[in-house]
Amino acid sequence: MPSQEAPVVLVCGDVGAGPVPLRLGELAAQLRRELSGAALLVLPEICQAPEALVVALAATEPRRVVVGCRAASQRRGELLARLRRAGAPAAGTEIVDLQTADGCTEKVALEQSVALLSAAVARVVGADVGSPVKERTSLSSGGMSRRSLLRGVNTARRFVAVWRPNHCTGAVACTACVLACPHGALRRAAGRVVVDGDRCNGCGQCVAACRSGAFALPGAEVEGLSAAAAVLVAAIRRRGSATGVAIACQQSKSVPRVGEPWLVLRVPSIEMVTAGWLLQLIGAGVGVRVIGCGDEHCETRVADLGHFVRDLAGVFGFSAEEEPGGPAGGEARAGHESVPAVSPAGGDWIELREPEATTRSLAAFGALGPGRTPWRVEGPGCSLGVVTIDSAGCSLCEVCVGVCPTGALRAERNGAGLLRLSVDSGRCIACGACVTCCPEAVATLERAVDGNLLATGRQIMATKPSVTCATCGSPLVAGLSPAALRRRLGGSHPALTEGTTRICADCRLGGRSMTASHRRAT
Repeated sequence: MPSQEAPVVLVCGDVGAGPVPLRLGELAAQLRRELSGAALLVLPEICQAPEALVVALAATEPRRVVVGCRAASQRRGELLARLRRAGAPAAGTEIVDLQTADGCTEKVALEQSVALLSAAVARVVGADVGSPVKERTSLSSGGMSRRSLLRGVNTARRFVAVWRPNHCTGAVACTACVLACPHGALRRAAGRVVVDGDRCNGCGQCVAACRSGAFALPGAEVEGLSAAAAVLVAAIRRRGSATGVAIACQQSKSVPRVGEPWLVLRVPSIEMVTAGWLLQLIGAGVGVRVIGCGDEHCETRVADLGHFVRDLAGVFGFSAEEEPGGPAGGEARAGHESVPAVSPAGGDWIELREPEATTRSLAAFGALGPGRTPWRVEGPGCSLGVVTIDSAGCSLCEVCVGVCPTGALRAERNGAGLLRLSVDSGRCIACGACVTCCPEAVATLERAVDGNLLATGRQIMATKPSVTCATCGSPLVAGLSPAALRRRLGGSHPALTEGTTRICADCRLGGRSMTASHRRAT
């Protein structure tokens, strides 16, 4: 009997019948070879009798479960409800649609089914099943009976992001998650991040933007999605029954079926997908396709990613033509973008975390090599940013350094007694935190990737003499300029904004920076 932690794979027996049957014995044998640590169960009925899931899992209550059946897309909500009744955590469950396309052969159906189920196992194995889960529930558009409502089936569920303070390493300073949320669902309050459940649609952008894993959202774990993508890429390379990976919004009703040349990677929303995801797959030697759900935000992200990747294709020479069989006139089909593969970058791991996803892909394309013609690509689909600092107005207060989540901005002293502010464009994820926090309003940001800046590495943006505070004697990090203090204090405390500038910000704001004339007057 499998343990609670061992992943359990349940396959519906009806996949062994129909116009394109799966050879269940061969499917089971191949899954056991590839998933040696998982328990495999073939149930005669899942779609027709979802209660069979509860019965089959009642003895062990496993924490990681993958279900494969042919009606997964239509019965997803009900299957998830049954799995919860069986004790399976939401973060540790995955539903795989094994519906076959017209013309699919038994051999291709077997190969792709094994790949999809293996990828699902890879995702749930890496999931944090102990993380808190919140969700919004609405009635099904088709209506329901009173019994169905009480049982929690036939309802539309949408997960809501949960902030975990014990994981957050920059709750006070870092604002990358707040700035990344396109729905205004996040805000900072008293050193905490507050999630507005009514505004959050579970798109996963906060999960993708956070470097410390402070947000829990089932199905959005970047590490789990990276592992699943790696399994799909390996299957495409090894068997060749598909040409690429289709990244599809969980809400999409039109995705490739088993037997078509695309293996599906489901995500909560295309809003969380970055250009680096597409570039990683292209660099791994497979095609990539992005499928939205019709939602305005989701489709806008699809279009932005498509434009950016096509612009990069013009620089690096790989093809970025539209999907074969698309509409006349060469226009992209709504919600879809397709990019054929180029030469593999090597390695089996797919990195979906930014900025590494983009920078590693560009390095694999030879974008950073010596002697390359200068290039620059920009646009809302870009995963990286170019920060510019007006050195004349910068006081080197280091506020921007404190809020930068990736270490792209750095302040350091050299041996000559100079304080230098530098930026590494290869580490900038274009979160915009430096722009919003700059008290001098001298920082600007563009969503762009510049070959020269990436090849050069860290650039010095501003330099100031390094001195000590005239009040406390500590090394003086230039601090807020008198002009910035006047803007913040509104002229209400002239003693704190006048006199010597060789006073650190702590002493100024702590009332220890009064001028000599003010001390005599008091």
